Amino acid sequence: MKQSSVIFLLMVLLCGFAQAQVLPFRTYSIEHGLSESVVNDLIQDSEGYLWVATSYGLNRFDGIQFKSYYLENGLLDNRVTALYEDHNNQLWIGTESGVNVLRSDSIHTPRELRSLQSSTVLAIYQDQLNDYWFATDGEGVWHLDRRGNLTQYREVNGLGGDRVRDIVEDDRGRLWFATRGGLTKLEGGNFRTFTTEDGLADNRLRDLALTSDGILWVATRGGLCRAEEDDIRCYSEEDGLVNNRIQSISVTEADALWLGTEEGGSFFEDEHFTNYAIEEGLVNNIIQATQYDREGNIWFGTFGGGISLFLGGGYKNYTVEEGLPNNVVTAITEDPSGSHWISTYGGGITRIDSSGSATTYDSEDGLVDNKVYTLDSDGADRLFIGTRWGLSIFDGQQFVNFDEEELPFRKIRAVHQLQQEPGSWWLGTYGEGILKYDGNQFEHLTEEDSLANNTVMAVEEMDDGSVWFATYGGVSRLRDGNFTNYTIQDGLPNNGVLDILKDKAGNLWFATFGGLAQFNDGTFETITAADGLPDEVCYFIEQDDRGIFWIGTNRGIVRFDYGAYSAGQNSREVPAFKLITQDQGLVANEMNAGASYKDSRGTLWFGSVGGVTQFDPSQEKVNRAPPKIHIENITVSGESIGVKPDLEVGSDNHNMTFTFIGINFTAPHQVEYRYRLKNSGEGWQRTTQRSVRYPALMAGDYTFEVMAQNNDGQLSTQKAEISFTVLAPFWLRWWFVVLLLLAVGGFIAFIYNYYRVRKMVDIERMRVRIASDLHDDVGSALTEIALQSDFLQTMDVDDPLQESIRQIGNQSRKIVSSLDDIVWSIDARNDTLGDLTDRMQDHVNSVLPRKEVIYQFDGNMREKLQVSLKENLYLIFKEAINNIAKHSNADKVEVVLSIHGPGFLLSIRDNGSSAKNERKTGQGLRNMKMRSNRIGADITFNNSEGFEVRVEHAG
Repeated sequence: MKQSSVIFLLMVLLCGFAQAQVLPFRTYSIEHGLSESVVNDLIQDSEGYLWVATSYGLNRFDGIQFKSYYLENGLLDNRVTALYEDHNNQLWIGTESGVNVLRSDSIHTPRELRSLQSSTVLAIYQDQLNDYWFATDGEGVWHLDRRGNLTQYREVNGLGGDRVRDIVEDDRGRLWFATRGGLTKLEGGNFRTFTTEDGLADNRLRDLALTSDGILWVATRGGLCRAEEDDIRCYSEEDGLVNNRIQSISVTEADALWLGTEEGGSFFEDEHFTNYAIEEGLVNNIIQATQYDREGNIWFGTFGGGISLFLGGGYKNYTVEEGLPNNVVTAITEDPSGSHWISTYGGGITRIDSSGSATTYDSEDGLVDNKVYTLDSDGADRLFIGTRWGLSIFDGQQFVNFDEEELPFRKIRAVHQLQQEPGSWWLGTYGEGILKYDGNQFEHLTEEDSLANNTVMAVEEMDDGSVWFATYGGVSRLRDGNFTNYTIQDGLPNNGVLDILKDKAGNLWFATFGGLAQFNDGTFETITAADGLPDEVCYFIEQDDRGIFWIGTNRGIVRFDYGAYSAGQNSREVPAFKLITQDQGLVANEMNAGASYKDSRGTLWFGSVGGVTQFDPSQEKVNRAPPKIHIENITVSGESIGVKPDLEVGSDNHNMTFTFIGINFTAPHQVEYRYRLKNSGEGWQRTTQRSVRYPALMAGDYTFEVMAQNNDGQLSTQKAEISFTVLAPFWLRWWFVVLLLLAVGGFIAFIYNYYRVRKMVDIERMRVRIASDLHDDVGSALTEIALQSDFLQTMDVDDPLQESIRQIGNQSRKIVSSLDDIVWSIDARNDTLGDLTDRMQDHVNSVLPRKEVIYQFDGNMREKLQVSLKENLYLIFKEAINNIAKHSNADKVEVVLSIHGPGFLLSIRDNGSSAKNERKTGQGLRNMKMRSNRIGADITFNNSEGFEVRVEHAG
């Protein structure tokens, strides 16, 4: 081994190569959006957000990005010292200058707490009575009761000290205060303080926590203390604690404790401490706050390093920063002593023993080439190492290499020891076929011997003595000296085969560039992206002791539960496939071909382009906490409008984008979303993106709904939704349509009325002309006939002729009278109610000149009447008056005419005493009935106390 390697080994030993076992810590700092790297407090609220109190601002983290709040957002002070969520889901914020409350993204200061302004608040608590308690740095505690009364308690009132760091309440309603002078209990209005004299490790306390069994745990500057009733027991560095100066305590669901100290973190369970520091991946050893989240992760808020998120102890990573000579890891194996050997492409090979010490060997130590493709142990003391420039055999002390004459085929890509022929090895080359080495000589086989392809990536041996080769041209099986080849035509998903695995059931699995294939009973079962495989490029495949398969891809490691898959249980709720990435602890997402190994303890090793990851499947973590889903923002035509109820979007802004987040800290980039837009005609859709765009929404009412699902198949229990209305263009809105209809209707009515009026005017003109013609022409002619008859009667004519002439004159005058009525009725100048009443009075005066006539007219005298109504009413009236003149001995007549709109009443009553039957029969009464029917009126004849003709229409 070369001198530089010795120096490197000494340096590693001095550093304690435990540094190489880097655990899956994820760091968030200023570079990731955190406002400041000094973290004072951490809390996860009921909505799933992580809140981070720093010395410069308050931060909200959703797993993807930070949102910061400062003085300009309403904070009293940018130095935030404490956080607390109350029973109403309000976030209380303790600062160096008092207390704020955050509700619905609005920060305000309760007026009841103005007395606390300028006080540094270190802890906030709401008790079972819904009273609030505020711990300060130097002013004791303040108590705000439900009535708004604020009371201060200090050392003089019984507190252990005026500097109070934390407050908790146990299930008996007792309040406990962590002070700089001891542990103070408030019970029944009385204070009692416990100090080192009562068993505390130190009187300077920093944090308190209660487990479900009622035990109070106290973080002191001298270690961890357990208080049960009045019995106190403490744990210190002597018991395995990483450091006695404990800053924070968080309790898991199993009542284990996570402790943040000034030299790292400690996990305390079953009276045992497991410690974590920078060497394991923690960003900073000075931890000021811890938070155990709903997914089972632990967050460490550090002094100057930001936040470290620890995902669990199942993963350990090794890179050049922790001692590997190169990050491109190509193969892993284990020797009989339990040491692990890691080959790299460019750095040789590295041995990591059971104690964690590492030793690197390269070409200067005798390795034939530093670019190593593969290596394997013979189960004894030798390693077979395939490199770019040949084969090396290492016995732990020295390398045995083969020159070009012994082994002219230099690129050894795969090595495999035959179980049924001890001492014999199959070597797969890159482009030169396969070689069989029996310890003395090489046997060479190529495509000319029926091998599927000369590039061989993996070799596997079956119990029947057959040997299988993974090539770039398919799979070749060698049995009894003969090759049988299998390609795409036989069921392989791709001819580029990268790895072979014999599973626990004795079946063969092939990892290819196009997916997986299982070979069983002479047939292939293909599993590709269409079946749910997250990535088709499969570099390797391993199976753990439980039977779960682990597949290396370009996107990470795929956990494949073939039992669930073959039983038809593969669904997003019960995923047969699960992608493991750097989010969960891998050193890198891109794996290398064949770079996997399961060691004697069942631990899996994965080689990648960024180092090697060691994974213990027994510590596999399943996240049972469904993501909390929130709609974060709505953008309309590129402009953010926020999320608000009763949202209306203008008719010219149909381009909408919804941004949402499913809060998941374990694998934030693997959250899958289900969404739909109700009333759009689409069903539930799926996406891994955090936003959805709708480019052309029609007018209408919509509701956008979204749910989130984590990579373990847990679906959010509630939907996030927002209802909104896309307004129609003004020409499609109801009011515009109504106005348009009214306008069209008005226009039609105008045209109709215009032509109707014109027609009426024309008709009236024609009526006037006809009336004038009848009066002037026909009336004049008839009058002239009547006058001529009178003249002839004065002459000496025979009696028979005299009578005829008289009849002609009477008939002419009778026709003139009737014609006068017709002319009056059709003359448009006589259409008003006043014209009708005048005509009626004229007729009465001419027929009944000696009788008393009383008139009662009601209505608008200028109101125009329909021609038929005017004519028939007048003729009924005329007939009634004529009957009175002919048949009644009355001396008094009452005429009533009332017309209002469509309703009217005409009554002609006399006080005569003529026989009743004389009034009920005759042509005149029949004519009156006929005319009343024409105008749709009821006519009655009343014989009591005279005679009445009553014509009535109710309208």
